[in-house]
Amino acid sequence: MARAGRDGGEPDRPKTFFQHLEEVRQRLKVVVWAFVVAFVIFLMFSFQYVVVLGVPMWLPLPTLNLQESIAQQFFVAVRSWLVPTYVNPVVLTPWEPVLVQFKVALFLSIVATSPITTYEFWRFVAPALKPKERRLIVRVSVPVVLLFLLGVTIAFLVVLPFTFSFLYGIAIAMGAQPLLQLQEFVDFILLFSLAFGAAFELPVVMYGLSVLGIVSPQFWKRHWRFAAIAIFVFGAAITPDGSGVTMMLVSIPMLVLYVAGYAAIRIRFRNRDRETGAAKSS
Repeated sequence: MARAGRDGGEPDRPKTFFQHLEEVRQRLKVVVWAFVVAFVIFLMFSFQYVVVLGVPMWLPLPTLNLQESIAQQFFVAVRSWLVPTYVNPVVLTPWEPVLVQFKVALFLSIVATSPITTYEFWRFVAPALKPKERRLIVRVSVPVVLLFLLGVTIAFLVVLPFTFSFLYGIAIAMGAQPLLQLQEFVDFILLFSLAFGAAFELPVVMYGLSVLGIVSPQFWKRHWRFAAIAIFVFGAAITPDGSGVTMMLVSIPMLVLYVAGYAAIRIRFRNRDRETGAAKSS
């Protein structure tokens, strides 16, 4: 059945299959163009120290030199932050540094355009949702982006520095010469940080499933042991060592998020029950 129009007038006509395809094309075009613009900026611009009206500042300005691009500056900063000074970086092929810069620009573009991607996805699915479902998506859209960015930030600031220091410390104790291949380094930190950011969406997923009525709040409390096992398996899968130390650095925050998600669900349902009881009594 057709639903009422957004202006409260006549109901909207259901879209045909090809109209849905056209809307998908339009939404994807916005996302792709935003991604391409961000990708070009990260490769063709660099943060340069300039003085504007007597005020010194760092501004992104065009550059035709890949050695000074934002992607290169980001890579140098990350390597200096994560990798101990006694580790020597190495490249095995002449084109490896270029591939590294492209991958870094790709990662930065994904992170920078994540709010646009979230918004376009919401605009596409909103007409097919019930009012309750629309309110839910609006409520969780901002937490989705913030939790993803928080996960990526924690990965870079806490988990990855400890991981590299811990693992290279073992190599030094064994008398090995520590080396670092740039491409493998970039592949690991980018995939790890993206996975860690996605893992931080756990409370949002829990909240959405319960509010929509797919999963009851008691489900999360009743099956917390299975959830803990799944979290530790996930932590072991995305960490490179078998010591269990870095696995704990991943798993413990996810367990905290699981508890936070359950607490948010309980508060939401308690408030709803209170409002329902007040409405009945009046």
